Amino acid sequence: MNEQHSKRGVGVILYGPPAAGKDTITRALTSLDPDFALFSRVKVGPGRSAGYRMGTPEQLKELRSSGAVVYENSRYDSTYVTDRPGLDEAFTAGVPVMHLGQVDGVRAVLESYPADWLTVLLWCPRETTEARSAGRGDTDTPARLAAWDATRADLDANPNFRFDLTIRTNEVGPEAAAAQIRRALTAPHGDLVLVDFDDTLINRLSAVTDWVAGYCTENRLGPAAEQQMLEAMRIRADVSVVEGLCTELELPESASELWARYEPELAASVTPFPGVIEALTTVREAGRQVVVVTNGGAQIQRAKLKASGIADVVDDVCISEEIGARKPDRRIFEAAAASVGRDLSRGGWMIGDNAELDVVGGRDAGLRTIWISHGRPWAGGAEPDFIAQTAVDALAHVHGSAQ
Repeated sequence: MNEQHSKRGVGVILYGPPAAGKDTITRALTSLDPDFALFSRVKVGPGRSAGYRMGTPEQLKELRSSGAVVYENSRYDSTYVTDRPGLDEAFTAGVPVMHLGQVDGVRAVLESYPADWLTVLLWCPRETTEARSAGRGDTDTPARLAAWDATRADLDANPNFRFDLTIRTNEVGPEAAAAQIRRALTAPHGDLVLVDFDDTLINRLSAVTDWVAGYCTENRLGPAAEQQMLEAMRIRADVSVVEGLCTELELPESASELWARYEPELAASVTPFPGVIEALTTVREAGRQVVVVTNGGAQIQRAKLKASGIADVVDDVCISEEIGARKPDRRIFEAAAASVGRDLSRGGWMIGDNAELDVVGGRDAGLRTIWISHGRPWAGGAEPDFIAQTAVDALAHVHGSAQ
């Protein structure tokens, strides 16, 4: 572990619903770096004892009376206590990893036990919790699903609380999650890299062109219809665009039917530009945090991110539909930085192929910018900090700028 952090007292708080991966990610962290160790809360009550310091009602009463309780909560007929003496011992030994399931608990620890805490939201869908709970043989799966519901309600009741890092564990494996957490603790300031997705990392235009051509051939639509579809869908495609095309071209499917077909077919066909996966991996391995910042619908963008392999080699993704703001709005850049525990005031890079959305938006957010030209000349106006032919060139420039 980075020495400057360990002297300050570094700890990790993992928050999430049951079966979100807190145990497996903690094991991956301890395998990655022996300084990490599970913080064992005091547990008073029946059930599983592994991972806890089992206590008695008398001991609980003593902790309360002495003011040693930082936070306590009750669940599954037991009481769980985060205690000050236990935290003191854990920080002396290394980097404690604490598991919590209540935002109030996270707040209590942050406010009552000052340290260099990294708060991490581990999230998974309800059906993932159900499948994992059943798969590991839990006898109380209904109670764990009720706890998942309570966690969802807890987050909804605390919309202004921002975790330093969010990891979707149904998409990211425990080893990758552990590496992401460790990077968030040790990455130098200013090494935030925000990068556009469509036509920056993946060749979306080529995929859309091929899809439209195939669709028009299949339905015997002429060149004029093909050109109209491509012009409408080349920059941005959503249900409203499809609805217009269905009406104007009298297509044989309804808008909902066509969109339901287009989404998965396009996602399956997109590919990264050559060398992008390797370039992203190199930048992250050097300690930088990489977040994809993209306008678009959440479902289709996440499907494309997964199918292209990009989701596996970045730290997080910010999609306009989920954030409620589109580039060049500063809020989406702020959300992207916050997703990995950063602040825009600490600087960083924005890489993308759109002059207005990526360069102007990134510059207004206080970031250095790189424009992906794909061989085009710069159109004028305030120039980016660097012009690159491809995303690979841009990432190489970022990597080299800190060497």
